[in-house]
Amino acid sequence: MNTFFRSFILCVVLSPGLVMANSSITKPSDSRALAGLEQGKILWDITLAQPDALIARLNVLEETYHDMVRQNLTPNMMFTFRGGAVQHLAQDLSQRDLDQAAASLAVQQKLSELLALPGIHMEACQIATRRFNLTRQEDLMQGVTLVGNTFLSIMGYENQGYTTIRID
Repeated sequence: MNTFFRSFILCVVLSPGLVMANSSITKPSDSRALAGLEQGKILWDITLAQPDALIARLNVLEETYHDMVRQNLTPNMMFTFRGGAVQHLAQDLSQRDLDQAAASLAVQQKLSELLALPGIHMEACQIATRRFNLTRQEDLMQGVTLVGNTFLSIMGYENQGYTTIRID
């Protein structure tokens, strides 16, 4: 039996056990930091334009959401998009090349999954969207609200008790 075939068989036989072992790992508690909190108010200040990196970060933000729920915290998350990140919010991607459109669609798919969760809201900065000719609400994907200036949004939400975390 050659080495490749033996390695392949070994992977096939052991892989289910490794997956099972990882799925049974219990995450540690964040109880000390969360003591006395009933609600988790996070504003994600998103400027990251690179689609693969953005999707990876969005997966971590989703994990954070579920970590809140697991620890009996009600998630209240505001996603604000500015800078190059807004290009992925376009309703009409027909003017973009095929690869760019596919990348933006993948970002939008992830955002739609997040929007389906209770307590998640999204805003896009019109100052940034103008650079991509996305000047009206109907230019954006469903679920994202166009606002005049996300710097003002950030200021307002921070005064309402949100913690701002940059995603760039």
